[in-house]
Amino acid sequence: MDTISAMNKSNAIKFAYFLKGWEFLDGDRSELKAKAIKVPPLEYLQHMKGHIFCPECSAPLFRSPEEKDVAKDGRQAFFAHARGIQTDCSLRVKKANGRQYENEEEAAKAVEDDELVVVHSFMHERPVLPQPDGALVYDRESNEDSKGPPTIAPIGRHNGEEFKLPSRITTIRGLCRKFDSNLNKYFLLPGQRSARTLQEQLIPVSNVMGVDEVPRLYVGRIATSKSYGSNSWNMRLTFLDFTNKSEFKDFCLKSNNEISDEHGIADGSRGRIALAYGKVTESGIGLCITDLGWGEVALLPKKYEHLLDL
Repeated sequence: MDTISAMNKSNAIKFAYFLKGWEFLDGDRSELKAKAIKVPPLEYLQHMKGHIFCPECSAPLFRSPEEKDVAKDGRQAFFAHARGIQTDCSLRVKKANGRQYENEEEAAKAVEDDELVVVHSFMHERPVLPQPDGALVYDRESNEDSKGPPTIAPIGRHNGEEFKLPSRITTIRGLCRKFDSNLNKYFLLPGQRSARTLQEQLIPVSNVMGVDEVPRLYVGRIATSKSYGSNSWNMRLTFLDFTNKSEFKDFCLKSNNEISDEHGIADGSRGRIALAYGKVTESGIGLCITDLGWGEVALLPKKYEHLLDL
């Protein structure tokens, strides 16, 4: 990787895996992910040299500059891939066609190793489980990620070849729960024809210029949030920071009080980062994602906010 390429990708690698004694050529990637320490560029120390690896492809990384937190041109220190080892990695080269797989066995292995997630759908309704006494209760940890039906995934390397793979029915909050690990994992979201990392798929609302009928994953920082009634079915309008020069004046997330309350979205949520999945439509003089379902919106835990440049 040349210097220009490294500079262009300087903000892509939010952290490196540090694990002394692990080797890229014959090391077990699952061991690296399980045992490594996640190290942001500014927490890198000299003794880590030669023992830091890419969170996506596991190839060796180096920090530039190595000994200072800021380069001579004022650029903050960043991680880049070591020269001489080429990998299929979105943090190195952004591919127009996303991640493709040689055959169904390779794709299934990626799913099994939790490197690829095929999302059948995001939950629209609040999940419930029957209890022995007949009552219905909601248990967030066990209910927000469940097995979906086998799904046709058009992610073959040869002429759009399709594979039947296991899928998940999940929630945006489920994606946020281990956001640092999920950020560089490949996801095939509903209706998509290519698998991309979560980091590639997050669209800042400040980049949105108009309506979009294709559901996508959006992210933004909350400016204001207000409920229009005290009932569970009344709407809460949550406006995100929106400063682009489009013809629209604001960007809003619309969900009812029940969904908003359960996800921690309230009047005091200003400054928090929100993620939402859906279509972008017009709303008065602005844009919005409306009728957000149970699994289609979430607040990003504060401990992960430093991973996003918003």
